[in-house]
Amino acid sequence: MLLARKPPSSRHGQTACLLCGLAVVAALGIIGMYSIGSNGSMWRGTHTGGWRNRPSSSYVLSGLTRASNDRLVSDSRLDVRVAFEEYLQTVHRDVNNEDLQTYCTQDNFGSGFVASAEQRYRNITSGGIEPIFVAVNLHNSESVLPNMAAQLLALADTLGHSRLFVSVYENGSRDRTKEILNRFNKTLTALGILHRVVADNMPKPEHAHRIEYLASLRNLALKPLYSSSTAFGRVVYLNDMFFCLTDLLELVFQSQIHSAHLTCAEDFELQHGSLAFYDTWVARDILGHAFKKQPFNIADDSAAKVAQMKNRPFQVQCCWNGMAVIDAKVFYGKNALRFRRSIADECSASECSLLCNDMWATGYRRAIVVPRVKLSYDIVTRDLLRKPFNYPRDVPFSDGQSKQIAFRPGPKTVYCHPLNGNGARNPDGPASFIPL
Repeated sequence: MLLARKPPSSRHGQTACLLCGLAVVAALGIIGMYSIGSNGSMWRGTHTGGWRNRPSSSYVLSGLTRASNDRLVSDSRLDVRVAFEEYLQTVHRDVNNEDLQTYCTQDNFGSGFVASAEQRYRNITSGGIEPIFVAVNLHNSESVLPNMAAQLLALADTLGHSRLFVSVYENGSRDRTKEILNRFNKTLTALGILHRVVADNMPKPEHAHRIEYLASLRNLALKPLYSSSTAFGRVVYLNDMFFCLTDLLELVFQSQIHSAHLTCAEDFELQHGSLAFYDTWVARDILGHAFKKQPFNIADDSAAKVAQMKNRPFQVQCCWNGMAVIDAKVFYGKNALRFRRSIADECSASECSLLCNDMWATGYRRAIVVPRVKLSYDIVTRDLLRKPFNYPRDVPFSDGQSKQIAFRPGPKTVYCHPLNGNGARNPDGPASFIPL
């Protein structure tokens, strides 16, 4: 087990970069990255020299900045940060045969998007939200982990290092996941970011029920939340997928403006060479119907159909979809919820579906999907999503994408496709609508 040490009390990165996830620094220098200057404006610097020859007015390293008073953090911290990002670059190139900068860089964002995002997320980046708890489960995740680690560091820079807790629970990986996490843990410690990173060698019990096992892993990632003295406002739960900082910020933003209890992305895979929606086992529209595989027609609910085509958020009964922002109150107090498997005579659904149903039963019914945020678990799907027709990053935000949802009462029943076999991996029981 790798435990964090307590960070310094001062907030790091008070005026941190809004779009610090747009670039990861390579050893040769900093190219075309953005920072927020002391006057709140977007500052663009192009620097082709070594990192020690940085601009005197502001220091930019994946958004790491103290531009409010033009002071620099210690060289020892910068050394740790630079060394780790160089390491992430090497691993990502070895595993994925591309530069780490390929994904979350300025080249993948239209200029109008950059300007609109700066304004859109200002309340989040200026301390206008409660601290965030990030939970992650990993297993054989070397392909996505370098990018994930870089984006989580960018999130810490954006929020302030004392306003984020990163909790990672990994088990049984046989690739470079444990190695990367060991370096990540040391970097988080050096930078004073609250965290708990667990790399466990315990394999899955041979006859364990899949959902019971997965629920236990998810609860282990949440364990520091229960004992922390920090009152977190939101839990961001991540699957092992490719994402950029702005994806996460958009979900937090939508969670905030809708006072949502559950806010999710859309996740995709490839089926027969074409895009398909992934999480059909969990996602349910506000009619209680399962999402469909068709990427631009995933819901039966007519309001959701219209909203999705316009990249506007829409109400659902349940979602997970690779990235979920959950109101932390769900996990606190006398009636605190946990991930679980089904009980006797209950449909044997996913641990995420059961959490949704438990939230519904306890009054946490404001759940939304944000189609502007589209995620993937592999590079081929990721690159297909980046095409302008499929991926809305190339255009600024519209007023409609911040429009309040008119929440409806929701369904009395929900579609459930159970996983009954003890060793089964996929749903294997008869599907039916069950009462909520």
